[in-house]
Amino acid sequence: MSEDDDVPQLLDVDELQDGSDGGDAYDRPKVPMTLLTGYLGAGKSTLLDYILTADHGYRIAVCMNDFGDTTDIEAKSLTFNNPDDPNATTDTMLTLPNGCLCCSFKDMGIQAIEDMVAAQKDKIDWVMVELTGLADPAPIARGFWANEEMGDLILDSIVCVVDSKNFGKQLAEDRPDNEPNEAEKQVACADVILLNKTDLVTPATLKEVADSVADINPTLRVFETVKSRMPLDSLFNLKAYTSGAAAALPETESCCANGEHDHDHAHGHRSAISTVSIPLPVLSASQWDKLNGFLEALLWDGEERPPGLQDPLPDVLRTKGYARLEDGSERVVQGVADMFEVTTPRGGKRSGDPEPSPKMVFIGRNVDERLGYALRSHVGI
Repeated sequence: MSEDDDVPQLLDVDELQDGSDGGDAYDRPKVPMTLLTGYLGAGKSTLLDYILTADHGYRIAVCMNDFGDTTDIEAKSLTFNNPDDPNATTDTMLTLPNGCLCCSFKDMGIQAIEDMVAAQKDKIDWVMVELTGLADPAPIARGFWANEEMGDLILDSIVCVVDSKNFGKQLAEDRPDNEPNEAEKQVACADVILLNKTDLVTPATLKEVADSVADINPTLRVFETVKSRMPLDSLFNLKAYTSGAAAALPETESCCANGEHDHDHAHGHRSAISTVSIPLPVLSASQWDKLNGFLEALLWDGEERPPGLQDPLPDVLRTKGYARLEDGSERVVQGVADMFEVTTPRGGKRSGDPEPSPKMVFIGRNVDERLGYALRSHVGI
């Protein structure tokens, strides 16, 4: 195996959260972080304006690529704190009347966000990082999730704002070689969708947009909004990248809505990205080991081909799973691109979340029933 094909390092979430590795970076409480994505003009700026000006009781640090282009807050309401250090990662730090912070960065990399949190940690409850309208959130989320030096941050979720009026046009944009476009990737990687501008479309159009979103990613929490306005507590504490089973697989009507869980269910007929949901029975220890091995072969870009799969191989953007074993234990699977982790559920579920049913969900390109057949055959279920 070449150096380029070395398997990536698995994350140990229990160590990251408990500080069991002995490092000082993990011995202090973490500040949760949300990545905000959405196509150009979807309404991200409107949501950020609300966060930065409304009296909502949260102390949120909003990190922007270009402050001047993303908010119209009057300068007289801001307190500027420009660092004297020419090597500082922040261009401008703005302290707002409602207790929030707004940061404009020279470098929107992990270290820039980490430096800001370390300096302002006692003043913030949450960090929201705005991604550009054409950004693919998968590698960005992967980088934040995997970085071992992020002692002060923990990735909570990806929130995507969708323009209900123009989403159909965005999905129809040219895709060379049937590659998914930016709008599809953003929905595929998200944990929460804001169907925005619902006041500008008919009920029929809104249903079409909701169906298209569900085709791409049926595991989403979906909220219909006007001017991106919604209760902020619905955006926070999702714990989509930690060991909560309900967070891993929220039940939605779009995913196996008929209640029949004895078959694989695929979505994505109108998109380059599709989803397959594979119900799981209670697994024996050996079956779980086979499932874990299948995931390694599927997601890691190495020499081993996933058992039972032929070209074109799936290009998985997001993986979610929940399994119960015969010994009564449970497993939660979370993955972004070629990185995945397996943990045991901890803590209570969010209020209103249903009990999850065991299944594996894969979202990506060339994800279809073949994947379900191959997994079931290899695991023996």
